[in-house]
Amino acid sequence: KSVSIQCQNGLPYIWHQDKRLFFRRGTKEKDILSNYLGLLIEQDKRSAHRYVKEYDELGDEVTLLDIGAAEGIFTLDVINNIKQAYLFESEEPWIEALEATFEPWKEKVTIVKKYVSDTDDEQNIRLDTFFYDKSTDDLFVKMDIEGYERKALAGAYNLLAMAKNIRGSVCIYHKKDDPEVISRLLTNANLTIEQTPNWLYMSRELRPAILRFHRKEE
Repeated sequence: KSVSIQCQNGLPYIWHQDKRLFFRRGTKEKDILSNYLGLLIEQDKRSAHRYVKEYDELGDEVTLLDIGAAEGIFTLDVINNIKQAYLFESEEPWIEALEATFEPWKEKVTIVKKYVSDTDDEQNIRLDTFFYDKSTDDLFVKMDIEGYERKALAGAYNLLAMAKNIRGSVCIYHKKDDPEVISRLLTNANLTIEQTPNWLYMSRELRPAILRFHRKEE
């Protein structure tokens, strides 16, 4: 893969499936290539860290919540399929890159510059608060926030319990007891859970990577 610099803003990008995927300003080419290769491996069909079985699971009525968006490659992979996307990212260098990546789809992408948590303040927001005045039909939640998943889920109890056709994937490898704690939070919201196959090697041990969930059928 080759890395180019977009002249009008100086941000580095790489071509990903005929779309520009931007990275943080000043990132070296070798670091972009290494990061990009890691992203491809992470979402390979054989990977324990893959968020979905097939990308076409997310249809044109889906609203995607990309929580911990970083470079936004997951949203970029499905952007032409979905109805709307909310990208939750607080690191300013990533926000600049995300705005550049999703400029062609800015009418259906909203970047939320807050941490998703169990409190509401200048830096944090609960999903229950965020969705208070928004439709909650047909949501897909992707959550990868470096060990803060349980706080985010605690602040989304009403959303998880009441939303129609809600499903998603949550990382469960950042903390040793994440599988038990996060499983309990999801099942308490009357959601069916399924752990992805295979394991990640973390902190000198094998850990499960992703817990997928969906609403139980009535």
